[in-house]
Amino acid sequence: MLITAPSQTGTEDREREVASLLSGEPQRPAGARLEIYAYAWFQRLHGVLADDFAALARVLGEPAFRELVSAYLRAHPPSRPSLRDAGAKLPDFLTDSPAATKARRQVPFAPDLARLEWALLAAFDAADAPALPHAALAAVAPERWAELRFVFQPALQLLTLTFPVDRVRLAHDRGDTELPAELVPVSTLICVWRSNERVFHRALDPIEAEALALARSGASFGRLCEAIAARLSDEQAPLRAASLLARWQRDGWLAALAQRDPDAAGVC
Repeated sequence: MLITAPSQTGTEDREREVASLLSGEPQRPAGARLEIYAYAWFQRLHGVLADDFAALARVLGEPAFRELVSAYLRAHPPSRPSLRDAGAKLPDFLTDSPAATKARRQVPFAPDLARLEWALLAAFDAADAPALPHAALAAVAPERWAELRFVFQPALQLLTLTFPVDRVRLAHDRGDTELPAELVPVSTLICVWRSNERVFHRALDPIEAEALALARSGASFGRLCEAIAARLSDEQAPLRAASLLARWQRDGWLAALAQRDPDAAGVC
């Protein structure tokens, strides 16, 4: 469509396309006037998406990213006045759309990088919740630890990706001149969160990722210990579980302690 991206047709075709819809004037025909609007519309959205997916734009390069944005907007033009959600469907578009095949071939990890960058944006805009203070954990009686459950910050997200794209985004955040252009596929678990109005992300090892997924699903601390003991020894599991919990609290992931679950139990 003429308005959703710069026109791919000639001037005469553009004039015929809009002549029946808009009025013009001798000095500036209707098609030319609409083309100015279309160009400004596209440039505005291109700029928004280049900001939201900054590392992706750099890895693809301006011509390829511009081509991707043009194809994306033809398929998914914004439906709301706010541009906040303009890129919401770009990760899935990069993953599945035939129109994104060229971008996927150029940068195979592009869908994962887009997913991470969208998660960063979502975390920034997520609802607020006070962080659980260390004193709240310290006040828990020892006999209650096995049944303890947790409420996490609304901004917290756990991503399961095919490529370690956190390396690309970290390089971008550091201001590196060059970003990694190639990545070896390896299962990557990345946590995204916000703390003190800043958004962070880091890769998790399988033990922490499994423990986090269990805790977010409502599992007790004792259940976390059992899952960790299946990977480590019974002696190592409580210490590892306690160190993970301490880091989660320190990083601001925890919002509150959940109400007691009488069915929750575990080995810790």
